[in-house]
Amino acid sequence: MYIDIARRNLERAKIRSVLAVVGIFIGVMAVGAIGIFGESLKVAVMQNFEDVANEIVVYPNPQQGYSYVEDRDIRTIEKIPGVKSAIALRSDALSLEFKNKKIIATVYAMDEKNLKEMFEADKGSIKLSSGSCVVGKRLADFLSLKIGSKITLEGRELKVAAILKDVGARFDINPNFAVLVSEDDFKKISGSEVSMVIVKAESLEDVPEIKKAIEERINKKEEKLIVVEMKMILQTIENAFGQINLFLMAIAAISLLVAGVSILNIMLMSTIERTKEIGVMRAIGAQRSTILKIFITEAAILGLIGSMIGSALSLVGGILIDYAILQDWSYALQPSTVFYIILGLSVGISTAIFSGLYPAWKASKLEPIEALRYE
Repeated sequence: MYIDIARRNLERAKIRSVLAVVGIFIGVMAVGAIGIFGESLKVAVMQNFEDVANEIVVYPNPQQGYSYVEDRDIRTIEKIPGVKSAIALRSDALSLEFKNKKIIATVYAMDEKNLKEMFEADKGSIKLSSGSCVVGKRLADFLSLKIGSKITLEGRELKVAAILKDVGARFDINPNFAVLVSEDDFKKISGSEVSMVIVKAESLEDVPEIKKAIEERINKKEEKLIVVEMKMILQTIENAFGQINLFLMAIAAISLLVAGVSILNIMLMSTIERTKEIGVMRAIGAQRSTILKIFITEAAILGLIGSMIGSALSLVGGILIDYAILQDWSYALQPSTVFYIILGLSVGISTAIFSGLYPAWKASKLEPIEALRYE
């Protein structure tokens, strides 16, 4: 009964009802679409770091006077239970020449096996035999390098064997704008010692114990090494993206607030216009609770219709935003998307009902005699 009466009353003011529905669905769509995009952005960024979640990066502590990681410390790390591998890295900023271009590039010394495990070749085959090198994607694009190109590092000529795929941002080693060579070739052009050790754990569960073991065995007397868990950094990034997403959704929710005010206005106007009708209903025995329920039902209907349309469009909006910014709409098709669609639906309906509470209460408080006298 309440639904039929509420529907009839809304149909009597079609234009106002449609405008209220439009306001609700725009707000719901904004909240849902931005929520979906925020989650997609987080997933896209985290994918760049998923390979380093089980890593611990070890640096020398310059504050204690250490500029490199000693070989005996590397051997100690390798013997710790749970350590899959300990990749010692030497790096230096060296002069690179190719044709008429001369730049300063980061050069890493790596074992060929470790390089193959960590990165993939976009072109060519990863080989670090004497006289060959591997270059990052962005450096290759900048210098217009090809497979077989010959570059000169500190006067030593090396042949490009492979160009790596772009790996995005990383916290351990970023090869995108770097040259990677063998240990032997590196020692011929630079005297730098080991500046970083990438410790790979057998599993994520082993990471805290490995970190603790490194600090107990090597940093027992003094803090020789700085030990960083990649997992903790990733959790910090994930939390930061969550807060950013919440902030964006809060901004989008302002449009829902505007829609709520619109419903409040519509319901108040409806109360004034139907004062005499309410008086008649009260005079023939309608309870205050009946009037209250009718008005709340009207607000709920507006919220439900607007929220359902907005929820459906939020998925479309999320897909379009993902494709426009991330160039990949598939990020929107993940389990968390359902959460944001339901969230938008719930918030939209709640906003509509909350906005209708005061007009409903005001209508229920009208006295029959005064309402019948109203002109």
